[in-house]
Amino acid sequence: MSDARSLGREWPWYDPATVEQCRDLIARGRTFDYYHGPELAALETAFADRAGRKHALAFNSGTSALLAAYTAVGVHQGDEVLVPTFTFLSTASPLFLLGAVPVLCDSGDEFGNVTAGSLEPHITAKTRAIAVTHLWGQPCEMAPILALARERDLPVIADCSHAHGSTYNGEDIGRFGDLAVFSLGTHKIVSGGLGGILLCDDDLHFDVACLLGHFKQRRLSITTPDRAQFADIGLGGNLRISPIAAVLSQSHLQALGEIMKAKSANVRQLADAVAEIPGIERLPEQPSSSRDGWYGCVLRTEPEGSARRDKLISQLVRAGVPITAPLTGLLHLTSIFAGHRSSEPQLAQRLSLPPERSYRHGDLPLSEGLFSSWLSLPTTFLHGEPDEFLAACLCGVERVIS
Repeated sequence: MSDARSLGREWPWYDPATVEQCRDLIARGRTFDYYHGPELAALETAFADRAGRKHALAFNSGTSALLAAYTAVGVHQGDEVLVPTFTFLSTASPLFLLGAVPVLCDSGDEFGNVTAGSLEPHITAKTRAIAVTHLWGQPCEMAPILALARERDLPVIADCSHAHGSTYNGEDIGRFGDLAVFSLGTHKIVSGGLGGILLCDDDLHFDVACLLGHFKQRRLSITTPDRAQFADIGLGGNLRISPIAAVLSQSHLQALGEIMKAKSANVRQLADAVAEIPGIERLPEQPSSSRDGWYGCVLRTEPEGSARRDKLISQLVRAGVPITAPLTGLLHLTSIFAGHRSSEPQLAQRLSLPPERSYRHGDLPLSEGLFSSWLSLPTTFLHGEPDEFLAACLCGVERVIS
């Protein structure tokens, strides 16, 4: 099977009632929303209620929501922000728009997440904030991270884009951090095609984020008259979600428990089967957390480097199982973080780091070791009832084992 799409239907898909609601919006010309209409209000309220947060604010992408979060906590030119190296680029890239410096941190646990121990050595007098990512939907150990942040008087921004439906110590993962951000884009289990949500409790954080991305017509959302007076101009961004994306996202959020139940059963069945292959094993379950949204599912090989991992991938792909290396890679090995420089002034000014903040192979060894030993299952094809795709994958695994 050279292409997973030949057998499987890739997420997202939508129920007929949601499709009809979007068709009605289009027919009425309601393809934009400046005034916080019912679709947008319903989505924000549902996210805030689910996580037990005071405020929720929707954006056109998770990247925009992260930009708003960094702006809200006061990140400025020259500030440093701690960011995992094992994350999607958008956890770090908005910092370049602010002239700030992402300081990449190694993984601290076997799941690829940062920990208080892997973050603390990077805190300096220039550190302005800490960003964490719940990689593949596996929650970070937030209690010690939040304790470290309080001790150092640093805000925490939690990138929950992989973690819809995940919990930590029995609470929704969006509850943790000064601000939490979810992507509503692409193959996320809650997807509007494009979109993002920012969650917070602090009024100032909310107001600054609103001024950055919404301005003018949403002045009534801003919590104080002093800050609302600046809504006529705002802070320079027009980062609004469309009502169509809000409706699509809300349909998934309303059915999230049901979707997670079906997806989790499928992912676990396939993961258990693949883990029967000698040299492959599942990552352990954590008693303090759950990750039933399964944005990604990685399994690990014996610690023999990527050659062993790549050989197993080749065997499985030939047998019809579309397994890969993780698609989310390591930021410290990408262009700008590896010290690449542009000769174009327009790029050099934006895409540059201090020389001491460039990285090489070996600088963040735990993350590199994890990445080289991990295989990634095609979870974006496993949302529905067991079907032809899952059956074909299981047959492929049997061929490898036999």
